[in-house]
Amino acid sequence: MRIVRKTYKKIIIGAGALLIFIGVYIYNTMDVSSQAIRYRLGALGASIYECQAATGHWLGKAEDLAGTSMAVRLRYWQDDLQSGRVVVLWPHNLKPNPKDNRDRILSYFTGGLISTLGNWVCWGDLRTEYLSTEKLQALLKLAQD
Repeated sequence: MRIVRKTYKKIIIGAGALLIFIGVYIYNTMDVSSQAIRYRLGALGASIYECQAATGHWLGKAEDLAGTSMAVRLRYWQDDLQSGRVVVLWPHNLKPNPKDNRDRILSYFTGGLISTLGNWVCWGDLRTEYLSTEKLQALLKLAQD
C-alpha cells in the first residue's frame, strides 16, 4: 500500500511540474509573439508618418510604404498587408504630429491564434494596445460614421 501511495505521489508531482512547465512555455511564447506584433504595428505606424513628412500627403495603399524605412525594418511587411494579417485603415485626415491623433486607429493585427479573443491595435499616437474583438469592431464602426 505504501508503494502505491509513493507511486501516485510521484505521478501527481510529475504531472504538476509538467503543467507548470507547459504554462510557462505558453506564456513566454505568447509574450514573444505579442512583442513582435507590437513592433511590426509600431514600425508600420511610424512609416505612415514618415511618408507623410517626406511627400506631404497621406498614404493610400501598401505600395506607398515601399519608399519608407519600412522595407529596411521589416522583411515581410508586404506579405502581412497582402495576406490581411495586418489591416491598415489608410486615414487621410490625420494631423502631422502623432500626439494629436491619440484616438485614431492606424492599423490592427488579425492573424494567428493570438487574435482569437482580441487584436493588437496601433493608435495614431503610435502606442499599441490589445483590444477585445467586440471593442475593436465598435471603434471601427464609429470610425466609419
